[in-house]
Amino acid sequence: MGVEPVPPHSELQVYVGDANVVVQPLVKQRGVTQVDTLSVDLRTGSVQRLDSAPQRGPAVSVVAVLGAQRLYKGYALVVATEAAVVANVLGADIYQIKSTKLITSEEARLSKENKPLLRLLSDGADPEGSGRAMYFSYYYDITLCSQRIADVANDTSTAMKFSANRADKDFFWNFAMSRSMIDAGAHRFVMPCIMGFVRQVPNLVLRQVKGARAHRTATLTLIARRCVQRAGTRHWRRGADTSGYVANYVETEQLLQLEPEEGTDVPTVASYLVLRGSIPIMWTELPNIKYKPTRVIAPSDTLGPTLAKHMEVLRTNHKEVTAINLVNQHGGEGKLCDAFKFAVDQYNSGGGKGLHYVAFDFHQECGTKRYERMSILWDQIKDDFARHSFFLHGANGTLSRQRGAMRVNCIDCLDRTNVVQGVLGRKSLDAILSQLGLLAEGVPMSDTYPDVEQEFKVLWADHGDAVSMQYAGTGAMKSGFTRTGKRTYGGLLDDGFKSVSRYYLNNFQDGKKQDAVDLITGAYAPEPGTSMPKSARRSPLIPLLMAVVLIYFGFLNIARADLSRQSLLLDVIPSVLGPILVGLAVLYFTAANGKYLVNRPVLCYELAATVTKPKKS
Repeated sequence: MGVEPVPPHSELQVYVGDANVVVQPLVKQRGVTQVDTLSVDLRTGSVQRLDSAPQRGPAVSVVAVLGAQRLYKGYALVVATEAAVVANVLGADIYQIKSTKLITSEEARLSKENKPLLRLLSDGADPEGSGRAMYFSYYYDITLCSQRIADVANDTSTAMKFSANRADKDFFWNFAMSRSMIDAGAHRFVMPCIMGFVRQVPNLVLRQVKGARAHRTATLTLIARRCVQRAGTRHWRRGADTSGYVANYVETEQLLQLEPEEGTDVPTVASYLVLRGSIPIMWTELPNIKYKPTRVIAPSDTLGPTLAKHMEVLRTNHKEVTAINLVNQHGGEGKLCDAFKFAVDQYNSGGGKGLHYVAFDFHQECGTKRYERMSILWDQIKDDFARHSFFLHGANGTLSRQRGAMRVNCIDCLDRTNVVQGVLGRKSLDAILSQLGLLAEGVPMSDTYPDVEQEFKVLWADHGDAVSMQYAGTGAMKSGFTRTGKRTYGGLLDDGFKSVSRYYLNNFQDGKKQDAVDLITGAYAPEPGTSMPKSARRSPLIPLLMAVVLIYFGFLNIARADLSRQSLLLDVIPSVLGPILVGLAVLYFTAANGKYLVNRPVLCYELAATVTKPKKS
């Protein structure tokens, strides 16, 4: 499962000329006269795969080629120079990229038009910037879940394809940059990457409930794959687009691998898949420096068709979907909840298939500390959960298939979603261990394997933090519960700090981050001979600072003011009320014009503003 006969090249040498780059695998044997070669013209973007003599001279050692990115003038070759192993699945290592490099011609590097674009490209590929959490594998189809990998292995014609041709384009993060290499037939130089999360807990000891064998050793892995379509940041990407793709769409796979049973060399693999994604109708929440930006929902006649498009995307791989909606059912979120329910009713009444909608007001039911009330939600979805099942493959082939998926959302698809997905992950692991005879029926994992339970909590909490960091800029709220199983006052304070941090990042930093993501994923394609769209990067920090100083100055003068009637006009009004009123006026003006003062994306702003607020007549 997942091992291909012709994998991508793993150790590469990059030879940089004035305007041409040659990439070859590292030659370790003497007497080799011809090697597989990738040639990229940095002026025209022309890509060739050919057999040529091994190059000589200074070279850059790289672990993967991420692609060739078109600029306003010339091209940049993006390579990964360092990566670390973070997991091993079925004998195949999975790597996290730790360092990247952009290779351009001097002309492209010095171009005035290219400079801002190269800064965005560098950030988008930077493991410490917007490119954090990129993963790849030489021998494992990392864009595919275990069930789909097994299906590929059973289809000889598909299994013999190169990994770039087998990859799921929705999760192939660097597909846009790799397309010219694929078209040129340079498949062994193409490295499909995912953006998301990969972590593993090895050497878990599990015991047979019955039988002579005392124990089995297992490895628990969590893989999250972020969708390339409608990718971006918290407020600049909300809802769905006209093609049915939604913001913050992430597929998370929990994978349990057990050592082979006696008499066989085939490991047992069990996999459970869960989804998250923004509410699948068109709606926006564009930053405007308010703590809660204005929410705009598309007209009601568009809701059902948009959801139908989204269901087309989901049912391609998941057949049946249970949509768990965790948003508040009253107030501002309530309007969005009603719109989602309206879309579901339109979809079902129009003959739509495969969708079961469950609304659960997480905040009302669970509050800040009553998380045991999630049992109410479980009672509503447990039949669907049992019917969906999980993927199980062993020495005797495929023993069970996952026939549906839980799709979880809140407003951001982060904090409340993480809590519920963690519960689903635990329920699936209980069910898998029970079927394998490693857990007594009806006994929770925490009672039998407390050490495994703790590792499980940390794994899911780290996963939630990583997904949240990519979309919102901070770790997940409510992660304390996922990590410890308890809701504490310390966790509430941590949530408050993260909320303030998100406000700052989403209003004053995320525009540039969104541009970097749009460039890397191909949402924006630079046209040769043009330049970056013009947009003034204004900031509200100066007027906000001015307002705070004026109000502070006014209150400071109260202590020095003479409050007698005769001096009221001469002293109190100009020195106290005057600064305070002017400061409040500046605050009002800033709030009224906040949408012009935030850090906005300039490359694909139209993808954020899918719905606009009707103008007052």
